[in-house]
Amino acid sequence: MPLSAETRLKAILDGTGAGTWEYNLDTGDIILNDRWASMLGYSLEELAPISFQTWESLCHPKDLGPANEALASYLNGQGPQFECVFRMMHKDGEWRHIHSRGMLLNNGKNDGTRWLMGTHLDVTEEKTSQHQLEQLAESLPGIIYTFVMEPDGQFHFSYISRKTEDLYGIHSDQAIADPQKMFDVVHPDDLQRVQDSIGLSAESLCEWVCDYRVLVEDRITWVRGVSRPERDTDGRVTWHGVITNINDQKRLELELEHLSITDELTGLFNRRYMLHKLEEAAAENERYGGIFSVISLDIDFFKAINDSWGHPTGDSVLQTIAKLIQQRTRKSDIVARTGGEEFIVLMPNTALADARHVADALRMALAAEDFVSDEGERFTVTLSAGVVSWSDDTASVRDLLSVCDRSLYEAKRAGRNRVAVRGGTNPN
Repeated sequence: MPLSAETRLKAILDGTGAGTWEYNLDTGDIILNDRWASMLGYSLEELAPISFQTWESLCHPKDLGPANEALASYLNGQGPQFECVFRMMHKDGEWRHIHSRGMLLNNGKNDGTRWLMGTHLDVTEEKTSQHQLEQLAESLPGIIYTFVMEPDGQFHFSYISRKTEDLYGIHSDQAIADPQKMFDVVHPDDLQRVQDSIGLSAESLCEWVCDYRVLVEDRITWVRGVSRPERDTDGRVTWHGVITNINDQKRLELELEHLSITDELTGLFNRRYMLHKLEEAAAENERYGGIFSVISLDIDFFKAINDSWGHPTGDSVLQTIAKLIQQRTRKSDIVARTGGEEFIVLMPNTALADARHVADALRMALAAEDFVSDEGERFTVTLSAGVVSWSDDTASVRDLLSVCDRSLYEAKRAGRNRVAVRGGTNPN
């Protein structure tokens, strides 16, 4: 025997734990079911006589206004249904969060039959969990979020914490309403990498970890996003994760990177970095062709400078020469201090004759420089240089530097304060 519509509806309401209410807008009559009262720890008899004031007396005073405003908004046609959440006092003295939904039923006649009917559901546990999540989000040094990508590529945030405003300059409500805003403030140089990493994570379901910059009002902030994706049966991918400010970490990384490739005394690059750039230049030359040259510089009689005027004066000489080299080379050139008094200049897209001209200019500029010791004694400093260019028969960077060293030694043997040149790796 088929169940009646009334029986089925009662079973559904009992299964959901919903309390029902019916409110006649014309007469003020109120009809509640037993579940409505039991949700608050009462029986209907305990609440009798039932009226609109019954609800008002149990509703939290601060929630009465918003609830009435939501009802007026619905009745004025500003929504498909009446819906709001308010607090009501349980018999045991606790406030319970009640989710109310309703719709207007009207037979179109002005005969007192405008009934607003709906349900009440106790959502206190959900509200408590939401509050706990919000408190957790506030205590964490970053943004908590849930990001969803649909099979068609559309995406949205189903949840994002308030700290989006701190890192992204975007209110969380704005991010949920228009998720593209979160990508609009990613640094243009990092945006494609961020998008690619999300696509790779969605495809492989591997953890998404990405460091990138956020640009808000000309202020750059380094952030790190970490989340683990999961794919639903319908193909939707959801990430639950956190985005944190890593400015301090990035600053330290950059400082350590700078220290690892920089000579502390002169501020020039060090030998390690120069060898790396030489290998890059050699690989690029082998692949695309072109030319580059290398100048090896060595201060003449530098030991005598230290012995005569002390190491502080020697250090000052090295710093002066470093500045001079930087001033007389291009920004595209790589300058490194590779030893005590040795320097190397890598000059991309530079022929041997041009590199020799630069080496001679450096030699003459240094010879004309006037140095003064801590004791006030004036002295001059000269340098010797070897110049070499990469050629087709150059076997390796090691061979190139070996030839450059031979050129430098030739300049030394010839009397110092001069430049010696070789065209490639062939020493003859």
